Amino acid sequence: MASIILRAALPLCFFLVVVLCGGHAHGKKSQASSTDDASVYDVTEYGAAPTNGDNKEAFLAAWRAACGSTAGGNATLLFPNGTFAVGAVEFAGPCTNGDAPAVVIDGVLQPGGRRLSGDAWITFSGVNNLLVTGAGTLDGQGDQSGSSNSRSRTTVCNSTNVNDPIYSPRHHSITTFFFLNDEFTHSSAACRPQTLVLDAVTNSAVRGLRFVNSRGFHVNLRRCTGVVAEGLHIQAPEDSRNTDGIHVGASSHVRILASDIGTGDDCVSVGPGSTDVLVDGVACGPGHGISVGSLGKGEDEEDVRGLIVRNCTVRGTTNGVRIKTWPGSPPSLASNITFEDIVMDAVANPIIIDQQYCPHGRCAAGAPSLVQISDVTFRQIEGTSSSKVAVQLLCSEERPCTGVRLVNISLSCGDLQQCEPAVIENVLGTPPTPGGRSRR
Repeated sequence: MASIILRAALPLCFFLVVVLCGGHAHGKKSQASSTDDASVYDVTEYGAAPTNGDNKEAFLAAWRAACGSTAGGNATLLFPNGTFAVGAVEFAGPCTNGDAPAVVIDGVLQPGGRRLSGDAWITFSGVNNLLVTGAGTLDGQGDQSGSSNSRSRTTVCNSTNVNDPIYSPRHHSITTFFFLNDEFTHSSAACRPQTLVLDAVTNSAVRGLRFVNSRGFHVNLRRCTGVVAEGLHIQAPEDSRNTDGIHVGASSHVRILASDIGTGDDCVSVGPGSTDVLVDGVACGPGHGISVGSLGKGEDEEDVRGLIVRNCTVRGTTNGVRIKTWPGSPPSLASNITFEDIVMDAVANPIIIDQQYCPHGRCAAGAPSLVQISDVTFRQIEGTSSSKVAVQLLCSEERPCTGVRLVNISLSCGDLQQCEPAVIENVLGTPPTPGGRSRR
């Protein structure tokens, strides 16, 4: 069994600055059962019923009552036991007294087989101090609708979604896009509804819920500040496309903690405009690993700064920890990124920077990425690779990576006959990896 073992730090820069920020704490009660007073707003008391009929209007009536309550943050919106169908719905703020009610989901929410117009199924927007929790399940029914796995069924929509690389946080332009297996083009307009979207939400948390079979991303945090996603259980078929577990875009001070995620795409993806993001204690697999990006698909993308991924296990995925940028991209920056204390189990491409990311071959031919990657540390990463090349740093020839460090890397190639050397391209100041090949 051949191995790649890097016990000493590779001194690719003179110093590394890592921003460590404390986690966000949300003090609301987590269970509606802890109180029987009038501040509990049960959706069944507003006409919701566990049938296949659309409960949207009943849900919204209960939300308006809870959000408008003088109890403010002490109010609770309750989805009790039972299976409730609902089409696309948005719970919008601001709420009375400035704080959103706690939202407790103990039952199962489903679209009821409906086709969903728009890019989101359940959205909370413009609220502060929101807690979404409970023992329940959000079932996107992607396995039944075909929208997650089928090439033939899609949903037409326009979007201001910051997951869309064509969307510009600076200009808030509305554009159509084609969303297919990590690729966006202008050729047609289609999107897959994401199960839970928090949009422009502050000082909030999503805890303890189960998400299954989303038609698009399972959880999307966009334009958020101070949000915690903790103790989530997210599952989708390994062959379901674009079903990222948790996506972060244009958000800051985000914590993703102690969650089990297995989907057909990235377990966690961090997109443009994200700063101070911590991913800690995530068990990932199957899927595409934990990724920064993809970056550089659209104009005016904002930078990614201050990401820490630590204490995670990645099992049976097509990538481990990854930074991916498109060729021919406009200028932007991804910096101050740390991956540490990661265990890989039969993972293809355990460590990879890919600045030639082009999953379907329809990219700007020969044009280098202009995303500058700097100050990246891979530390204490061990386990097994299912591919012959365990470490690949494929940086841009126009914007070479700077300040990259590999510290205490121990990866074996499992049952493969031998590991091929690590591949390092266009990384400034990189000494040759033992047994590897470096090209600049």
